Amino acid sequence: MVSLVVFATLLGLMMLGMPIAIALALATATGMLWGGYDLILIPQNMVSSVKSIELTAIPFFILAAALMNQLGITRKIFDFAQALVGTLRGGLAHANVVAGFIFSGISGAAVADAAALAAISSKEMPKAGYSKEFAAATVLAVSTLGPIIPPSIMMVVYAITANVSIARLFVAGIGPGILIAALLMLLIVVLTRYGCTPSPPPGKFSARKLGRTTKDALLALFAPLVIMRGMVSGWATPTEAGVLAVAYALFVGAVQRNLTFAAVSRSLVETVEASALILYVIAISSGLSYVFVAEGTAAHLTSLMTSLSIGPVSFLLLSNLLLLMLGCLIETLPAMLLAVPLLLPTALAVGVDPTHFGVLVIFNLLIGYMHPPMGIGLFILMAIARVEFVALVKATLPFIGVLLLALALLTFVPSISLWLPDLVLPQPGK
Repeated sequence: MVSLVVFATLLGLMMLGMPIAIALALATATGMLWGGYDLILIPQNMVSSVKSIELTAIPFFILAAALMNQLGITRKIFDFAQALVGTLRGGLAHANVVAGFIFSGISGAAVADAAALAAISSKEMPKAGYSKEFAAATVLAVSTLGPIIPPSIMMVVYAITANVSIARLFVAGIGPGILIAALLMLLIVVLTRYGCTPSPPPGKFSARKLGRTTKDALLALFAPLVIMRGMVSGWATPTEAGVLAVAYALFVGAVQRNLTFAAVSRSLVETVEASALILYVIAISSGLSYVFVAEGTAAHLTSLMTSLSIGPVSFLLLSNLLLLMLGCLIETLPAMLLAVPLLLPTALAVGVDPTHFGVLVIFNLLIGYMHPPMGIGLFILMAIARVEFVALVKATLPFIGVLLLALALLTFVPSISLWLPDLVLPQPGK
């Protein structure tokens, strides 16, 4: 009953327009008062939840992405992607996918990818003859790669919450990331070839331009490889990999002579603001997790599922439905912190691999991130690309359809997520 009070209070406050950070705190306090718990448990749980050393990886990855943006490195990545695939029909849209895939290996966040790519594409694509809505929808869909391609802030939080290996979860995102990028490019081919959206005719390929942009972006292109190599080889923890990403971004900026005090200062301010919000949400959500455990909500759900003889596939389908609905209403990180303590015990009980489940949880919520009514990605792109809400929603529908197809493949074929981590980072006993 207390858990229902918490959920009802949270949804009610959000419907009134209250910020999620405040709504989480008030919903937690309301649930604890309703259940007779001592409110001193809230600050106690908040402090203990953010004492993990692994969480320090989050501000470092945010800072690395901010530096890449402020130092103009993101633009070089986009120019390289445009020279590589820009001569295809729908070339600038394809360039977004390629650039987003590369930048995802640095940023770790969908919002960072959306803001970085939208700042470029919202100007370049309409000039070339694409509609503003299609340009914004493309960027929005591509930004879902941010938390899937390692490194990923959401994966760090999930791994700590679910007590699984961060490095293994990072590697598990590579296969799904490639699948999602390939399906998005296939959709762009279909939409542009068959006149479903305006697109300019393909241009001529220029080896000289590709060579020049490759040279300019070469150091930036190595950044994801450096980060992943450090973690997979075992000589760097995820936190140390975050430090390495920051050092590498500063090195690239210095070599390319873009490193300035003003750019570093702006990056630090962005990092402090984003990190403070993320860590606060993690901290306050720990109170909700405490209530779920104390009330036995997760245990009751597990008992119900097992009594109904629900297998792994049936459980994953039900979880997908629940997470998609939750992602449409609540921002991705709070939604994950609400859902994982409830669903993970059942996932383990029915035999679902926690690493595979983590990929599915994150991807489900990312689809919700670009879906009305509360998809934060929609509002980010509306502000940057200056498009109407209804028009943007219509433009995103084909992309949502393709992402749902990718979700189905990831659900029914776990090896897409698990083959690579089982190969390079096998679990004991496997």
